[in-house]
Amino acid sequence: MNAYDVVVIGSGPGGYVAAIRASQLGLKTAVIEKSELGGICLNWGCIPTKALLESAHLYQKIKKSKEFGIVVNDFSFDFSSIIERSRKVANRMSRGVEYLMKKNQIDVIYGFGVFKDTHNILVYKDESLTEKITELQTKKTIIATGARAKNLPDIKIDQEHIIDYKKAMSLEELPKKLLIIGAGAIGIEFADFYHSLGTEVSIVELMPNILPLEDEEIARTLENIYKKRNIKIYTNSKVQSHKINNGKIDVEILDNKNQIFKDNFDKILLAVGIIANTEKLNLNGVFVELNKDKVKVNKDYQTTNPDIYAIGDCINTPALAHVASHEGIRAAEHIFITLQKEKKISSDHKVDYKPINYNWIPSCVYCSPEIASIGFTEKKVKEMGIEFKVGKFPYNALGRAHASGEAEGFVKVIIGKKYHNILGIHIIGKNATEIISEGLVSTNAELLAEDLAKFVHPHPTISEAIMEAFGVSIDEPINI
Repeated sequence: MNAYDVVVIGSGPGGYVAAIRASQLGLKTAVIEKSELGGICLNWGCIPTKALLESAHLYQKIKKSKEFGIVVNDFSFDFSSIIERSRKVANRMSRGVEYLMKKNQIDVIYGFGVFKDTHNILVYKDESLTEKITELQTKKTIIATGARAKNLPDIKIDQEHIIDYKKAMSLEELPKKLLIIGAGAIGIEFADFYHSLGTEVSIVELMPNILPLEDEEIARTLENIYKKRNIKIYTNSKVQSHKINNGKIDVEILDNKNQIFKDNFDKILLAVGIIANTEKLNLNGVFVELNKDKVKVNKDYQTTNPDIYAIGDCINTPALAHVASHEGIRAAEHIFITLQKEKKISSDHKVDYKPINYNWIPSCVYCSPEIASIGFTEKKVKEMGIEFKVGKFPYNALGRAHASGEAEGFVKVIIGKKYHNILGIHIIGKNATEIISEGLVSTNAELLAEDLAKFVHPHPTISEAIMEAFGVSIDEPINI
């Protein structure tokens, strides 16, 4: 039997990062992966979707080439080649994870891991659990099994008419009409992709706004932009009924005023959230408790069985790849510290263990225009009873935005009224997902609005909008 200090179940952005950090700390580490290294994010989520969006946005840019003085005649796109490119990008990244596993001397066991007991894991060929491959002995385990697309009670994914995100990025042909149920980041990004290539897109969202986790002003701005592009959006609405009819899907949409809208579609993309992959691990047998489908953990990612940890989308924290990665690092470091205290390892490594501050997790949506945020929304600040000020600066006042031909959007900052401490930064516009990191560094360094307003930013850049917005927030506007 193979014996390890740490076994990680799942090799997504949480699992493979946890394994690397554990190995760096001198722990003998193995990863169990049922499919491809890199997990859903790398193979079917974060990376390939951005490759698809890059193709779609480039196509849109070429359509506007005359605005830049460039004449392009007889251009078109090949949908199958767009899909093929995204798969190549994902495969390249998966090979990169494979290299990292070898570089860090991490054993990779392909199969489906199930707990035999706290310190022994059975590895089967697949989820049918009929063919055992091997058995691993471990001091500690990290569950990083991720999640999958959720069904609705009366709308089930069949991958033919009703599809999930995985199928949506590997269709053989472009649908003429697509209904997206759910207007979170996944739904919004696919709406952008398919609409950019000519699909007639409709979105149904149960909540009052699209992107319900984002600042309402940002969400309303994107909704107006999408509507101008003739994307139909039904908020405060739900799909009342659907019926397959001659290969099409007849749908009735009910809004909050009891109005019914009828339409038909080639495909329905269900993007209403995720459900954790926890049901086949024999967690009951090792005394690991769940809250519905999610694994219960403490602040150090220990489950109700202290020798078993859990991270990423299978626990109740933001379902984001960068969150999972940092949780993986923290879990590996806590395991190392715990094994030292238990005198089960001898090591000279030292760890500066710092918990994650979940109030400052950046959120990004890679549609066009991009959306990024950090900290609290204006609505949340009001609910908290904090006196605050708002500063906004439009992209329309940025020379760099006009030069690039993308002057839609704005930066919105929220600061404490008394001390001018940063409470939130919300951006809609070009390069939003890149420049939000300035806010991340600033808040963690406990900088104030005056600092951001007076730091010399390069000109002309999109990042100047952050400086300018903070200048507005302290009543010292310059370029507006």
